[in-house]
Amino acid sequence: MKVNLYYIFISLLVFLFGGSLGSFYKVFLERRERGEDFIFSQSHCDSCKKTLKFYEMIPVFSYIFLRGKCSYCGERIGRENFYLEVLTSLLALLVFMRYKISLETLIVIVILIIAFFIGLIDYKTGYIYNLDLIILLFFVVIYKIFVLGGLIDSLKYSLGMGLIFFLIYFVTKMMGLGDVYYSLIMGLLANDLYEAFVLFRDSFISAGFISLILILLKKKTFKDSISFGPFMTVAIIIFLICR
Repeated sequence: MKVNLYYIFISLLVFLFGGSLGSFYKVFLERRERGEDFIFSQSHCDSCKKTLKFYEMIPVFSYIFLRGKCSYCGERIGRENFYLEVLTSLLALLVFMRYKISLETLIVIVILIIAFFIGLIDYKTGYIYNLDLIILLFFVVIYKIFVLGGLIDSLKYSLGMGLIFFLIYFVTKMMGLGDVYYSLIMGLLANDLYEAFVLFRDSFISAGFISLILILLKKKTFKDSISFGPFMTVAIIIFLICR
């Protein structure tokens, strides 16, 4: 069996890019929460504050080579960092397998990783932050204009989606305004009515399916509430990879 070394090399670069972007955004979120400088400060160990060398910041592989410990103080590195890098790396690889080498691949990877963290933060804290939505909106607009060639037609699906979610929010109080704002961006990804329906449908199907699993695993009960942002993220990921 012949192996295309060029394809393997590009796949590795995409894998590392996805992990790097995931790690980058996670650091951005953490420093934002702590009120630390993000632009000029260097990456460091949270325990001993030593500045990390470049090879200690290679996503996924550096954790394996360092055996999950800081090379300076020996403090354990949180496994969550490793898992997030693996997930965002695999997500980038899936996008590459779908869109190959293209500008679309690059932008879709960025969109999905930002959406991934929006869903993750909402799951952990119950909040969707406006700054993250603005960043996501920026890249979605770039994607619609420079890759798909138009934005105007998608505005009606965005407004329609936002209106439906606002009514759910207003009538049931089961969602927050962050979910409404997020739905506006989700609707903007749709190119026609059917795609808008698919995004809406998949967000609620994933909500029902995942909620059922959590109940069966006794992680949640029928009386518990659950953030809806992660399910919109799932719908966006499925949509952009499988469209």
